Amino acid sequence: MEIAERKESGVVVLVCRGRLDGHGAAILEQAAKEALHDDDRSLVLDIKEVPYLSSAGIRVMLSLQKRLRERGGKVALAGTGDFPRKVLDMAGFLSIFPNFSTVEEAVRVFGRAEERALLLTDLRSPFVEKDGARLSVEPGSLHPSALKVWGDLDAVLHSRIDAQHIAVLPFSGTEYALGLGALGRRPEEVLPFLGEMVVLHGSLVWLPTDGNDTPDFFTPVKDTGELKIFAGYAVSLEGPFREYLVFESLSRDGMPIQDIYRILNDWARDHYRDYRGVLAVAWWAILEGLQSQGVSRSPIREHAPPGDVSIMDPSVFDSWFEHGTTPRYRGDTMVGFGIAVEPDLAGRSFDPISLDSLLSSHTGEPNERTGISSHTHGVVFRNVSYDPNAAFEGQVKRILSQGDFVDMRHLLIHTRIRKAKIGIAPVSSITRA
Repeated sequence: MEIAERKESGVVVLVCRGRLDGHGAAILEQAAKEALHDDDRSLVLDIKEVPYLSSAGIRVMLSLQKRLRERGGKVALAGTGDFPRKVLDMAGFLSIFPNFSTVEEAVRVFGRAEERALLLTDLRSPFVEKDGARLSVEPGSLHPSALKVWGDLDAVLHSRIDAQHIAVLPFSGTEYALGLGALGRRPEEVLPFLGEMVVLHGSLVWLPTDGNDTPDFFTPVKDTGELKIFAGYAVSLEGPFREYLVFESLSRDGMPIQDIYRILNDWARDHYRDYRGVLAVAWWAILEGLQSQGVSRSPIREHAPPGDVSIMDPSVFDSWFEHGTTPRYRGDTMVGFGIAVEPDLAGRSFDPISLDSLLSSHTGEPNERTGISSHTHGVVFRNVSYDPNAAFEGQVKRILSQGDFVDMRHLLIHTRIRKAKIGIAPVSSITRA
């Protein structure tokens, strides 16, 4: 079995050549897994050159049909030959799959359905095009939002974390947060494992610095107080999102997250009278390619580099940070939380100590091209549908509870996003816990 993949008018087409027996079915299943991304809804199987079909192949087709129907989509067959048609008829599944004589006809019908879905989205919330992106907006809340800083960023950067420097974040009431932390009962237990972390709707995801480079994940059903979020440093959002922006890159290659932050800050400056140069941002996105960076050892006193230098110092930087600069997870779903700062405006609105406690060189100096400093942690999931018409908060909760958990990372600014629904909150104040 040989399978070729292409995409036409928003429709995924898999051209199959060979027998769809047990062996061929396994090849089809793997090919569909790689071809269907979380924002795809329509699949055409071109089986014109498939002379043989068995129940193994039908099972894969049914599984794909079920998966796409959950997204409001379908699987269609094109060019079905005499033998496969008889097998489908005898098995009672001929009517389950729309049959077209050619791929072109199937794409034409399915493509119109994709266009109608886009039109419906546009009618609900009209799009505007800006700086290489299509944008529409949904209202949130007008109540003000603030950022709360937990722990000591300087202690993290100079590897001085001990039990006295550990902050404790409550599970209850912590909707969005990012920083460096771990799950446990007592500070002494978590100190060796402090790593990049993000909190989304009370779910904690973190990357323990135990040498295994494998993220961990915990969602409490209730907060008994026995397990805590311990953080050497964290920033949490206190308050709601002002608006939710639906974003779609006009380029097939997606858009770097640094450029999206520039668009968001421009939007805030143009639309929010109370914008002071700092945005809190929640992400529900389809990735085009994730790039990452993160601490590889816990910044506790025992690990401190000699001479009291910062872990960001070039002489020790490479031994403290892991880099993932090869783009990964194309077509997968990412939910996350980030902070974007426009330094000039924020410097006139917030005191330097507050701003220094918010961002550091860990996230880089203001980007020379966009002028925005940002800090973003994202969690990657797979096999969850993307529907920009769905309510943001409800969808994030559904992804956390039902999605296939893949990874969690501190995102580099070159991470590329294909499309997203983004919660944005202008920050009115920065407080310390």
